[in-house]
Amino acid sequence: MGITLNFKSEGKHHNQTILFIHPLGADHTVFDHVINKMKNNFNCISVDLRGHGKSPVLEPPYSIKEMAEDISSTFNFGSPINIMGVSIGGMIAMSLAINKLIPVNKLILSDTGHKIGNFDLWQERIDLVKSGGLQKIVDMALERWFPKEFRDKSGQLMEECKKLQLKTQPKGYVGACQAIQTEDLTSQLQLIKQETLIITGSEDISTPPKLGKELAGLIQNASYKELKGIGHVPPLQDPHLTIEILDNFLR
Repeated sequence: MGITLNFKSEGKHHNQTILFIHPLGADHTVFDHVINKMKNNFNCISVDLRGHGKSPVLEPPYSIKEMAEDISSTFNFGSPINIMGVSIGGMIAMSLAINKLIPVNKLILSDTGHKIGNFDLWQERIDLVKSGGLQKIVDMALERWFPKEFRDKSGQLMEECKKLQLKTQPKGYVGACQAIQTEDLTSQLQLIKQETLIITGSEDISTPPKLGKELAGLIQNASYKELKGIGHVPPLQDPHLTIEILDNFLR
C-alpha cells in the first residue's frame, strides 16, 4: 500500500507536466534551480521519496516498486506526464512506466541504471549508516556526486549538499539502499515503450557512462547523451545544462 508523499508543485497553467524524482540521500530541493526556469513552460512537481525530506519514514526494507507506488498513491494524473529521475529516482521512473502506475509521456533517466552496484557494495553502505548514521558516509556520498575539481571550487554548494544528506533519516536511507540493492530491472525494460532520454555525466563513478549506454541499448525507444565533466547529479552541478537538455527533449 502506497503512502502520501511530500511534494512541491509550481507553474500550474501549462499543457505539459514534469515530475522530478531525486537521488538517494536528498530531497525535492535538488531540482529548485531547474524548476525555477522550467516552470515558465511546464507544470513542475518535485517529490520527497519515502524516508527523505518531509515524507513519511517507513520501517525498512523498501523496494523500488513500493517507492513507485507511493507516487501513484500521491498523485492522480489525468493525462500522461514527463518524468525526470536521477539515480534511484531513475529506477523509480522506470518502475512507474514498466508497471503502468501512472500515465507517462516521456522519460528522462539521469545517472541511473537497470541495476546499480552490487549486493556487497550496498551492504557495506547500509552497515556504515546503521552503525554511525549519515555522518559515516556523507563525505563518500559527495565524492560520488561530484568530480573533485568541481568540489574543490564549490565550497558553499558542498556545505549545502552535506546538510541535505545529513537531514535524511537513517531508516529512510537504509530502506532506499536496500531497494537499490535488491532491484534488477533488466528483464522488464522491454515494457518501456515511451520515448526515453538517458543522460550520464562523463565523471559519474556511481553509474558510469558504460551503464547509461547499456541501459539505452535495452530500452527500445531510447537515446543516450553523455555530459562532459559532470558527475552523478547534473541538476545540482549544472542546472543550466540540465534545463537545456530537458527543453530540447520535451519541446
